[in-house]
Amino acid sequence: MGIFDRMKKEIDARERQEGITLADLLDLSPPLRRLMNRITREGQLSVEGAAELLEETPANARQTLNAFVEKGYLEREQQEGEWVYRTRFARTRPRQIPAGIWTALGGRPGND
Repeated sequence: MGIFDRMKKEIDARERQEGITLADLLDLSPPLRRLMNRITREGQLSVEGAAELLEETPANARQTLNAFVEKGYLEREQQEGEWVYRTRFARTRPRQIPAGIWTALGGRPGND
């Protein structure tokens, strides 16, 4: 099994999400992590740029990028006749403070 097949299998095993989190990035294999890091740093990446980075054919790179689009990790947009891909980050959920926190801590600060 070649690297492309391993990357495709890894992407296919992931659940569809509404964006990628930092934890998801850390969980990727090194070649896929490098790809996502490059897209994030540069703001966008073309199929040709991804093919060069992955040392794959443009057809295989396009398949990898489109798999990430299907999983919700990337967005795709056509610019000047070519597709470019951008990172789609998941929204962070606001943390909820438990209702009884102030009671457990002995009251709110300044309420002496």
